Amino acid sequence: MPCNGCTQCCGSNQGLFLQPELGDKVESYRHRVVTDEATGNPIFLLATENGRCVYLGDSGCTIYDRRPALCRSFDCRKHYLILPKQDRDNLVKLGLSSRAVFDAGRARLKSLSAEERKECVDKREEFFS
Repeated sequence: MPCNGCTQCCGSNQGLFLQPELGDKVESYRHRVVTDEATGNPIFLLATENGRCVYLGDSGCTIYDRRPALCRSFDCRKHYLILPKQDRDNLVKLGLSSRAVFDAGRARLKSLSAEERKECVDKREEFFS
């Protein structure tokens, strides 16, 4: 992913959750558990009052070598392409994503290969048709 210094996904209340099943060692991160009957008990990285990940420093991620699975795999370009506009809008309204992250993804779409674009469109059609 060509982030080129962009930190929108870690700096704008993105709902960064931990995934122990993918190797995230929950106890090694500052986190919070959200108790919710519908979704179980998702575990989120702590964020500052303004929604920035607590591990985001002046020069980027301060735990880059041990960043969570979501941070290692997230691609704002694919996030933008896979989700229909209404779903993107809903995620923003719910505070689970930010408009800035979707804007960053849209701005970088040209850096996706034709094959990657097709995979995203296929996923969108599979999930949302």
